[in-house]
Amino acid sequence: MQSGALFGRYRLDRSLSVDENGEVWAAFDTVTARHVAVRALPRDASEDDEYCDRFVREAGIAAHIRNPHVVAIHDFGQIGNRLYLATPLIGGTNLRTILQSGGPMEASRAVGVVQQLAAALEAVHAAGLVERGVASANVVVLDGGLVQLTDVGLPTAPGAVAGVPGLSTVLYECLTGGQFASNGRELPSSKFSTLPVGMQAVIARGTAADPARRYRSPSDLAAAAARAAATGPQPAADPTPAIPPNDRNRRLLLAGLALAAIIAVAIVGGVIIGSQSASPDVVVPVPASSAAGPTPAPSPTARANPTAAEQVPPAAEAPVQDEVPPAATPAPQSPQVLPAPVPAPAPAPAPAPQVLPCYPGYEHTPPPDGPCLPPGSPPVPAPVPAPAPVPAPAPPQVLPCYPGYEHTPPPDGPCWAPGG
Repeated sequence: MQSGALFGRYRLDRSLSVDENGEVWAAFDTVTARHVAVRALPRDASEDDEYCDRFVREAGIAAHIRNPHVVAIHDFGQIGNRLYLATPLIGGTNLRTILQSGGPMEASRAVGVVQQLAAALEAVHAAGLVERGVASANVVVLDGGLVQLTDVGLPTAPGAVAGVPGLSTVLYECLTGGQFASNGRELPSSKFSTLPVGMQAVIARGTAADPARRYRSPSDLAAAAARAAATGPQPAADPTPAIPPNDRNRRLLLAGLALAAIIAVAIVGGVIIGSQSASPDVVVPVPASSAAGPTPAPSPTARANPTAAEQVPPAAEAPVQDEVPPAATPAPQSPQVLPAPVPAPAPAPAPAPQVLPCYPGYEHTPPPDGPCLPPGSPPVPAPVPAPAPVPAPAPPQVLPCYPGYEHTPPPDGPCWAPGG
């Protein structure tokens, strides 16, 4: 194939690219008079009958896809010994070329690329092409930011990454600027230090070896990537060393003990105050001159020979409380001076029951409070309580007969065989 030559009805104008899937030429369709891009597959592809059948089937399905993120197919078939696809001639730049020249993308732009590719994969899947390979090499970004998936209709090569895993590798390459290569090992973490929080987990789940652990669809992956990008960049590591768990537990324990001690002191103080206010009042005689100044202490002789006025019974001692820590000891209170308690009066005797006199010609029989009867009448005997009713005897319990016997005569006669 060379510039200016005819390839079937297509005039080849210039070569666009050469890769493992053949050659791509900018061409002119002499039948429809429009400029197109023609991809001619390698010659050995037409020698594989199974591959040819898959190409015809998948290219026929892809020709009916109408989605802005999928490059449409105008024509497909075989010319000579070359299979080909004819698609619109579009501008834009290959995504891999953009990453190689410009480096990693911002997270928001990378998520935008993945969201558009997810829409393309959903449309391809809905058309019936389940295993559609996707990589940065077959993605084109137009000048206006539109992202399109190319090579739809070509059978996916063995070992190519398709669906959710393929879209996850594209996200990784957009964020890091390098190609994805895990080889069954953990993803490299050196390039994830500046990525949004959770983005590494999104890529790890999308490329999981177990299909059950992956996202169910490309749209789910794109949504998870958008949420991770919205959380912002990962914060830098805090240089302050973390408190060891043992020290943290010890501090929490000491704080709890201190709090418990404060609560206990408060409770004891409350009990003391309450007991002082609720204890019996102490009567302390106060001289009239106490308001003018302190009373001088009596001499030992006066204490030994008290006068009659001083012979006052000693006041009851207040109950001694437990020792309280100084920090919570309440301020001392002066004794409350109250008047001496007045003794309660003795209860009055209960009045005797009042007995009314009888009418003339009658007297209390028997005296003094019996019923009024004529003189010489015998006393009225006390009423005798009626005897308690005797409960009716319970009916006798009739036990059932063994099978084949019956009560003769019924209902409680002896058990006999029927007719016996």
